[in-house]
Formats: sequence, C-alpha cells, structure tokens
Amino acid sequence: MIKPYKKVNPDSAKGSVHVMAEVAEVVRRVVDHGESLDRLLVQPNLPDRRNEPAFREMAYGTCRYFPHIDWYLGMLLERPLRQKDRILHFLLAVGIYQIEHMRTPDYAVLNEAVGATSSLDRNWARKLVNGVLRNYLRERSHYDVSEMPEHQAHAFSEFLFDRIKSDWPKRYLEIVEASNTRPPLTLRVNLAKTSRDKAIQTLQENSMACVATRDSPVGFTLSSPVPVNQIPGFSQGEVSVQDESAQLAALELECDGNLNVLDACAAPGGKTTHLIEMFRENCTITAVDLDSRCTLIHQNLARLGLQANVVAGDVRKPGTWWNGNPYDRILLDVPCSGSGVIRRHPDIKYRRKPGDLDKFHMLQTSMLAAVWELLHPGGLVLYVTCSIFHRENDDVIASFISQGDDREVQAIGKIPGIATRFGMQRLPGFGDGDGFYYCKIRKPLRTTGE
Repeated sequence: MIKPYKKVNPDSAKGSVHVMAEVAEVVRRVVDHGESLDRLLVQPNLPDRRNEPAFREMAYGTCRYFPHIDWYLGMLLERPLRQKDRILHFLLAVGIYQIEHMRTPDYAVLNEAVGATSSLDRNWARKLVNGVLRNYLRERSHYDVSEMPEHQAHAFSEFLFDRIKSDWPKRYLEIVEASNTRPPLTLRVNLAKTSRDKAIQTLQENSMACVATRDSPVGFTLSSPVPVNQIPGFSQGEVSVQDESAQLAALELECDGNLNVLDACAAPGGKTTHLIEMFRENCTITAVDLDSRCTLIHQNLARLGLQANVVAGDVRKPGTWWNGNPYDRILLDVPCSGSGVIRRHPDIKYRRKPGDLDKFHMLQTSMLAAVWELLHPGGLVLYVTCSIFHRENDDVIASFISQGDDREVQAIGKIPGIATRFGMQRLPGFGDGDGFYYCKIRKPLRTTGE
C-alpha cells in the first residue's frame, strides 16, 4: 500500500500557494521515487476543493514535461540544490510549467512560487525562487536549445526515448509527440440501452460537443473532457469511459455462436462489460483477475446492470481457479510497460527502467502459455497489450509459437493499424486512440486419429 505523500505546512498556505507546494511534492515523489501519479492524486491535500482542477493540471503537466523543464533548470541554477532542499527544484519546475503551458499571468506565478516556499518550510529560499524564475522569463528565448539532448527536447527519459527510436526509427518523433498530448475522453455506448447517435444527441443537447470515433462503431469522443458524473447516461449505464483502441478488442474476438469466453487480466472490467453488452445473448463470459482487483470489475458490472462470472485468481495458476470447462475464446490483455498510454500516465516516463521490458516479456509469455492450456481446439486467443515495444509484442508471440506446432497466428481483420510480423500495432494518436497491440492465435482442431 502506498504511503500518503508528505503534507506541506497548511498554516502558511493560502489558496493557490498551497496548491503549488502540494504539486511540487507530488512531482518529487513521481520523478525521484517512481510512485504512481494516479494514486498520489486520489485524495489531494487541498484546503479548497475548487482548486483541484488546477492542482491536477499542474501535476500531470509538470510530470509530462519535466525532462524538458529540467534542462532549463540546469542552466538556471548555479549548482544543484542540496538533497534535503530538492523539493525547491520541483517547485521551480511547477512554476516553469505554469509559465509555459497555463494561462496564469507571469507575475502571479512568481508570487505563488515565492509564497509556496513558506508552505514548504523554506522561507530562506524566497529570493532564490524569485530570482530563478525571473531569470527564466528574461533569458528563455536566448538559450541555445540545439545543445539540449534529444530525449529532453522531447520531454522523455533517455531510456524510453532511445527504445522508442530503436523500435520505430521512422516514426519515433510522431510517437513521442502524441505521447506528450493531453488524452481525449472517449466513451463507449451500451447498445443494449441506447444507440451511438442517440447518445451523441443527448450530450449535444446538454452543450457537450462530441464526435463519433473513426474506427470503433460504438465510440465517441468529447471535445472537452468533463468529470464522468456530469456525463448524461453514465450513472444509468448507457455509456462507459473506454479508449477507442481498447474498444476494438471485443470486435476482433469473433464471438459468434454459443461460446464460453474468458477475459483474463480483466480488471477494471471495461473489456468484460463490452463483451457482455455485445454477446450476452449467446455467450457465457468469465472474468478473472487477482483478488485485490476484482472489486473494480464488480463496480463496473453494477453500474451497468450487468452480470458475469467473476473469479479471483492468478492467470498463471489456473489450477487454483479454473473449473475445467475449456474456453472457446480468450481475451488476454496482459500487464505491460504501458508505453502506448504515456499520454494518460506521464509517470511511466520515470517508473520504467531498462530491465523492465525483459521482466514483462517473461510474465507475458508465461500468461499466454497458461491460458493456452484452457483453450478448446478450434478456439482463439486474442493477445493484447497497451505497449508499442516489440519485446512485449511480436517477440512474445515469436517465443510462444516456437514452443509447439499447435498454434496458428491469424490475421487481424477488424482493427486498422500497422501490420507487424504477427499482429497489428496502433500507435498513440492513431484514430485518436492509445497505443495498442493485438495478435490472434488459433488452436487447430484435432485431426481424426489423435
């Protein structure tokens, strides 16, 4: 369980000054310690909840652009700050993010940043913070950015940037650019309750502009994101939040006929509920995930008024949860680096290390091998990741199919993207969706005499 982040001194904090100090502490925990940004923002320590939108914008934005901002701070600071005062480094980063990417007037950013030193018990640093930010405002257009390392110029860690460039030498610039954009809020309509056209009309009648997704027949994207509890039909189960690329998985699974279907690694339940919405009349659907994650699946099922067989268990150990009935279709959305969803989770830039891809590769290969034993002859496994790295995608499939002659890779037919050796890759921003990989593998029917 993650510990709550260190609280700043609220006695000397007023409004946005307190917010800026809190953001600096969150960014420090993400960048220096690799903690989850989403978890740190679950219960922000804010005296006024009206400041939460600005708080989240500064936290996500500073994490998104920190490698780039950090280069400027290296130019602005005569020497690195002492480790015990490193929080000031992040306070300055938050200030530069506001100057460059928010509508806050420059003078207000300086006043808030200087005031935030009191909230951080660093009153002695008022002149330092004021001086550094003033120098930035004066000199920012004069720095020779050609000297900036390429990975920092594109606001990425060196490891991730080099890996993207190596895997996608002709497309790496469009990938990192898309990964630094704000993600859209995409919804999936529940066709059992309404139609996409009707859902779009309802939102437009409530002054929420939206447009149908290009590739998913059940999706639409809001022009301006809003809290989900403000979306008409969300609480009634008429729509769900789900990225367009994630919506496409259920369409490729070929669930025609009376089939036994498994959604492995199912939490939080977006794909499970989509499968039920599409195929509940003729399919039996089971969702399995670790016990600690099953609550999320139940919550999504309850909101949508749906039912599924939810099983707590480790996909790699089916003997502890499988009832022995083979599955005709298995959707395996494995844990991965998340390199295709960095625009939604900028903390991935700091949480992923060079050895992680090999660890994920081993985990993914073991999961694929485990669910293969549960598949009925003639059945299909759809292997899915939200990664853009070959090590987690085609390399996993190559390793798996080399271990037996009872596995046939089939062409992806309903998902647009970039064809790879074995599957289909959607890069971040393709069709406004996240980066996803899909590979479909069929187990041949047994021949007579076996």
